[in-house]
Amino acid sequence: MSKSNNKPRKKVAIIGAGPGGLSAGIALTQAGFDVKIFERHKEIKPLGGAIILNAIGINILRSYGIYADDLATTDTQRFRRYDGHQRVLQQFDKDLLNKANVSGWMAGLMRSDLYKRLLDKIQEEMIVTDHQFISYKEDADGVNILFEDGKSYTADLLVGADGVNSLVRKQLWGESELQHLGIAVWLGWSELEGPDRNEIVLNHSDLHQFGYSPLVYNEKNCFEWWFVEPCTEEQPEPSDPLKYISEKLRNFAYPVPEILMATNSQNLFRWLIKYRDPLSAWSKGRVTILGDAAHPTSPYAAYGAGMALEDGYFLGKYLAGVDLSNLNDLHDGLLKFDNQRVNYTNNVVGFAKTLGKLFHNSPKSLRILRDFLLDYTKFPERQIVKNSVLEAETLLKTVLDLEGKNPPQAMTGVAAYKNGKTINH
Repeated sequence: MSKSNNKPRKKVAIIGAGPGGLSAGIALTQAGFDVKIFERHKEIKPLGGAIILNAIGINILRSYGIYADDLATTDTQRFRRYDGHQRVLQQFDKDLLNKANVSGWMAGLMRSDLYKRLLDKIQEEMIVTDHQFISYKEDADGVNILFEDGKSYTADLLVGADGVNSLVRKQLWGESELQHLGIAVWLGWSELEGPDRNEIVLNHSDLHQFGYSPLVYNEKNCFEWWFVEPCTEEQPEPSDPLKYISEKLRNFAYPVPEILMATNSQNLFRWLIKYRDPLSAWSKGRVTILGDAAHPTSPYAAYGAGMALEDGYFLGKYLAGVDLSNLNDLHDGLLKFDNQRVNYTNNVVGFAKTLGKLFHNSPKSLRILRDFLLDYTKFPERQIVKNSVLEAETLLKTVLDLEGKNPPQAMTGVAAYKNGKTINH
């Protein structure tokens, strides 16, 4: 690239076509950039089970022109003891929810559904499959990106959205040990009527958690659920997962047994929770990272995909209008991005990590104290409000402000969902 070219430089390369990479692709395209998303697989196949999207994510999807008003939202989250005794009631500002044009704070959906909605807003030529990232070389004029089989691409900005084993992060910030948190999470879903569909519930016993949330899937009322347990890194999966989980939860109150009985064993997915030590910055030079590449998190955040969606959105907002040939302007935009995201995500991940250890890997004496505080004091509720509710509400206000103070208007009709171009790989 030559500095003598006076045309604004707008080429962005994103490594990884997960939720964060796709969100960044849409946001940066809306901001006027020429975006390519490089995916190592030959076709995009969303993995995992159901996920949670909150009011922030719903409004981000709307800002992309994506229909999201069909999601089953809930305005209450309860922490309960395994026998049904309520410990913590978590609710959000009703006036703020009204301004955001949502009926509840959280909504369940399948990961594949989120992928489809994002892909429907992306032009087919933007995604380049079968490109395994190897390394990059940066100079004043740009970033030369190397892939397997001698492939290469030169961009003005490189975005690493390549997941928990990010090679972009490794080159940008050096080696970082991937550590096992000591817990595993199982995801499932079941078609079921009956339980209250206006709340998310987390049920805890001494060492296990079972949470559930309403979900609309294939136009049917369902519940997504997750089971969290202490687990060593070498612990093998059971031959009959549903029987195994049911046995662990045999003393849990309604509706846990009913949700498990309605679950198809083919709908189960387990993963071991890994994390890395937090970074104090994500961006350097012409390179930044986002999503799990920047902040892998445990299920107690309940929002890994949602935070990746947010990352991509804010990257587009803070780089809008930037000529990527001007390093000072680029650095200013990336600094705003880092200032918005790094501390916030570090706090979310850190609090989730603490809860994961507290509920599943604490010594007996600490578990007794934990349960006493949960059952007889308001201290846990105050901590949850401080570390999750208030910060999340502040972030939603920021999104609404960026969209012009008045929240994005809800799109209506199924046609709004289908107004993009579906990518066929």
